[in-house]
Amino acid sequence: MSSAHWPRYPPCASGTCEDTACCGLGKYKFRWPELVGKNAEAAKATIQKDNPDVTVMILTPGRVGSPDFCCNRVYIVSNPQGNVLQVPSVG
Repeated sequence: MSSAHWPRYPPCASGTCEDTACCGLGKYKFRWPELVGKNAEAAKATIQKDNPDVTVMILTPGRVGSPDFCCNRVYIVSNPQGNVLQVPSVG
């Protein structure tokens, strides 16, 4: 396994990566489809455990994340009940 890792967000970091799989550096998870419908705070803890290189941000209704691609950030889009609406992924 590589000893490479991404710096903490912010600032945004993605090196030469242009897709989420590249961001996993061959050692970390980069997508979490199993978290859709789960509590957003619990999902955040799961993602941080699975990939310590990312900063996880929960986007509550009405909030929008930055459109730039970052290997060191994951947005969790939640509904008014606090559950995950979309598959969280690095980027």
